[in-house]
Amino acid sequence: MEAPGVIADIARGWAIRVSDPAFSDWDALADWLAEDPTYVVAYNAAIDDEAWADALLATPQPRPIEVTPVAPTRQSRGRILRRSGGALVVGLAVLAGMGGWLALGGTVQDITTAPGERRTLALADGSSVVLNGATHVRIGAREAELLGGEALFQIRHDAARPFVVRAGAARLVDAGTVFNVVAAGKALDVAVAQGAVLYRAGASDIRLDAGKALSRAGDDAEPVLRTTEPQTVGSWSAGFLQYTAAPLAQIAADLSRNLGAPVRVGEGAGAQRFTGTLAITGTPDAVLARIGPLLGVRFVKDDAGWRMVSRDGAAR
Repeated sequence: MEAPGVIADIARGWAIRVSDPAFSDWDALADWLAEDPTYVVAYNAAIDDEAWADALLATPQPRPIEVTPVAPTRQSRGRILRRSGGALVVGLAVLAGMGGWLALGGTVQDITTAPGERRTLALADGSSVVLNGATHVRIGAREAELLGGEALFQIRHDAARPFVVRAGAARLVDAGTVFNVVAAGKALDVAVAQGAVLYRAGASDIRLDAGKALSRAGDDAEPVLRTTEPQTVGSWSAGFLQYTAAPLAQIAADLSRNLGAPVRVGEGAGAQRFTGTLAITGTPDAVLARIGPLLGVRFVKDDAGWRMVSRDGAAR
């Protein structure tokens, strides 16, 4: 392994290259990040490097979209480029070119994103919410209801008025927090990158600290706890999906949300699992062609979208 200083220099070089709109070498970046977890940490640190932030933010940004009037807020360079609790919020800078910022006031807002679309909501209290594709959320003052899809919450804590996220029968109460929530039907998954979240549903009252995650198959199902790497929480917002022994069905659902193209697991590939990093920036065709070898599958296009099939199996 290279010395830490060498790794930092390489990571900084990648960060500067990725900030170029013409960058296209996602294969090589994904391969490098997958080699060692310390490379991901170094890449995150490079994103924090203010030395090249001015050059990145010199690119003209689209005019913000105001949904309702709010008191003026200043978004500093550090806020846009900073990793919050390890989450790769460099995605916020990227998202500024993919749909703009939404400013929310005190009224309840009902917002839906299309498959493959991402949207960042800047709340009046200084909090922010990044919506993944195919996501439906209602947001009011210090509360949100995730009706389906995925959202990354970066909440400014107020002990007197904690921010509450409702998802089905569950309530997630922030405690100074960066956390990611996925709601799919009655199923729920929440992972914490920074601070803590209190999970409350029925008789369950569980505290999730940074690096902890919880999944629940349905409203009446028992919650299952697990550990996670804080820096991987919300990494989709930066154009990466990071997994540890993930089933292909989970990856297919994530790809469908992020790419805007339905992806499902075909026969012969369902038992496989994947550990590593997938770069998902680009067209669905380009992304799936790039990540297929990493997953050990081929993606076959049909009328219903894309199917994962074993690289050794025939398309059916």
